[in-house]
Amino acid sequence: MAPRRTPRTAAALLLVAGLVGLSACSPGEDAPGPAGSGAPAVPTRTFVFANAAEAPTLDPATVDNLETSRIATQVLDGLVAADPSTGEPAPALATSWRVSGDGLSYTFALREDVRFHDGTELDAAAVCANFERWESLGADGSLTPFDTVFRTNARGTAPVYEDCTAPSPSTVVLSLATEHTPLLRALTQPAFGIASPASLAAGTQGEHPVGTGPFRYASGDGASVELTANPDYWGELGDIGALEFRTIAEPELRYVALRRGQVDGYDQVGLDSFAPLARHGVQVLQRDPYSVSYLGINQDVEPLDDPEVRAAIAAAVDRGAIVREHYPDGTRVADQFLPARFALDGTDLRVPSYDPQRARELLASSSYDGEPLRFYYPRNTSRTYMQEPEKVYADIAAQLVRAGFVIEPVPVDWSDGYVEQVQDPDGDHALHLLGWNGGYRDPDYFMAALFGTPNGEFGLAETSLFGVVNRAARLPDGDDRSGAYVSINNRVSRLLPAVPLAHPISAVAVDGSVESFPLTSTGFEQFNRVRLDPAG
Repeated sequence: MAPRRTPRTAAALLLVAGLVGLSACSPGEDAPGPAGSGAPAVPTRTFVFANAAEAPTLDPATVDNLETSRIATQVLDGLVAADPSTGEPAPALATSWRVSGDGLSYTFALREDVRFHDGTELDAAAVCANFERWESLGADGSLTPFDTVFRTNARGTAPVYEDCTAPSPSTVVLSLATEHTPLLRALTQPAFGIASPASLAAGTQGEHPVGTGPFRYASGDGASVELTANPDYWGELGDIGALEFRTIAEPELRYVALRRGQVDGYDQVGLDSFAPLARHGVQVLQRDPYSVSYLGINQDVEPLDDPEVRAAIAAAVDRGAIVREHYPDGTRVADQFLPARFALDGTDLRVPSYDPQRARELLASSSYDGEPLRFYYPRNTSRTYMQEPEKVYADIAAQLVRAGFVIEPVPVDWSDGYVEQVQDPDGDHALHLLGWNGGYRDPDYFMAALFGTPNGEFGLAETSLFGVVNRAARLPDGDDRSGAYVSINNRVSRLLPAVPLAHPISAVAVDGSVESFPLTSTGFEQFNRVRLDPAG
């Protein structure tokens, strides 16, 4: 890719002098399995991967966060996994399943002779213990991945989940109160990784997860998590014996760490790094667009409850310029919230196009009277949906000011609970920058989380919209369901709870020791599927 601005700076090169890390992937002979056991050799090579932000917890059941989910994917297996090519559910801890004719019962046959990292045996009771815990997590009103999928905290909507039973040690039955077409796809998320009941009872899942996956937790703090290969793994161990996830927030420093051999790969390649990496022959792997970035509008803050004010905001924002300046080539300007891969584009989209004169006219006829609008934006992070949030904020704020708005900037470090602040129903955020990264291959993942229930992010109180989103999840795959999501796209574009900005691509860079890297659109790559050059 052609560089957009001046490549990495000398200052960035000097800053990296303070980085201390493991050497790049070091070759070594695989350790043999136990004598006479016939077990596969346990790999001994080390791999270091740089994340763009810290994982706020290692428990994926409590947050929908890329870094948490990526680490959890290595440690926890689910009943089903996403097929790498199609995203459809494939066997994992469950070898097979069947669905009752009424769609209300799912029966899973568990894989035999699987043990958790603590040595305890996987059985149906352990699986149900996880479902019982997930159901209890939202008792305080918080919205967890389980709650989003099963609608357990959706006001005005009956919960989908009924119970989990274990008719035999190798059989799990999930019972639903109503049909839910996305269920099996939703269960491929890391949030539904099965943890050891003993670790759940100890309450340590957020710091020391214990699963059945190809890697075991070894040590870690907020900035680094170290895993080791699980010699008792039921599947393929791969080439990596020691895996570290290291946090490097600045994109320039991630680039320099790779070039200096301090990491073997990193996520969120910065815009200025594409061309230098290409010149050095470094592999850069691009994910297909499977996320959306947006400018959120909180209708609980007056006068943003006025449709003319929201339309003026949308008309004032030059989305095309934002994408050209702050996203990698191949990123699409967004006019709706579902990525293109679903092919469910609205047929009557009403998001205003960039028109600063129209924005001023709308503002003049609206209820806006010069009130400062508190505009939250994150600092010190790169997200799959937004590489340069500070710069995106600066451009959008300038465009809004030119249209006649008064903007009060509110910068918040990502690690200081930015997401929680802009989703707080009692918060004072008027505008904010955020996005949503796809977690499984179904439109409900986007629509349910964003528009399926009242939330503190948008201050949206459209009960009928919540109803149609939840009804769409019950429809069988086919024309009727597709048509429902097209209609929802149209409706959301008229309500303007947020201005969609972009459907971005994101990229991973890996060094020459990597023969192949199992890139996924979700970012939940499985590192036991990384293939390393035998020569190192």
